[in-house]
Amino acid sequence: MPRRPSPEYTAAFAESLPKAYREKHEAEVVAHASVAFRRGDSAVAVGLFGRAGNGLCVVANDRPGLLSIISAALVLCRFDVNHAEVYTRAVDGHQEAVDLFWVRNLDAKAGAALVQADAERLEKTVATYLTGPKDPRGAVERQIAEQAQPGPTGAVDATVRFVADPAGGLATLEVETTDRSGLLYSLASALFGQHVQIVESEVRTVDNRVFDRFRLVEFDGNPISSARRLEIQVAVLNAIEPARRTVPPAS
Repeated sequence: MPRRPSPEYTAAFAESLPKAYREKHEAEVVAHASVAFRRGDSAVAVGLFGRAGNGLCVVANDRPGLLSIISAALVLCRFDVNHAEVYTRAVDGHQEAVDLFWVRNLDAKAGAALVQADAERLEKTVATYLTGPKDPRGAVERQIAEQAQPGPTGAVDATVRFVADPAGGLATLEVETTDRSGLLYSLASALFGQHVQIVESEVRTVDNRVFDRFRLVEFDGNPISSARRLEIQVAVLNAIEPARRTVPPAS
């Protein structure tokens, strides 16, 4: 099989993804399409992208809990996520996830670019949990505890709210809080535990503050009801800080 997809495959790949993806990643479509093309029938494929040398593209069949598994693998591979974008596309009668992560290798020198071995290590780790019965939670919790940095005591400043979705149909959850090791894993696991599926997501870290947006549906594809939204907000807040908090009303 050729290492790079044809121009026709690349164009179809880009067209199958949301408009927001095409507007942001015109220069990187070939790299992302190459990962999807290489995956074939494999459980997952991971590839490098981006001029800054810190991008990892993860492609796998979409399923509930996928982001939780990938973020667990990122923790176990000691990659700290600075930014992430999650997309899905329809292909051959199923949904495929195209997840983009901008990371820092905690075991490398500051500013060092990722290498192919980093992508291969993440691919192997994700595949282990996608195809086998092993649960990553215990290993991830130990890793997070080892990576945790001392911080100020007291309640964590966090806001979790549902906002109006201009696209309509899907519920959009916004999370703003202080960054910490393994936070994306904690959030994704909390959402999976609430039986909701992440259709699209954007994760940004600015000056140690995290600004996340998750577009959600129920596992069966139905919209999330108003009653369910409060349950989800509480679960996410507890994942950020296991203490009861005031939850702002949905707007």
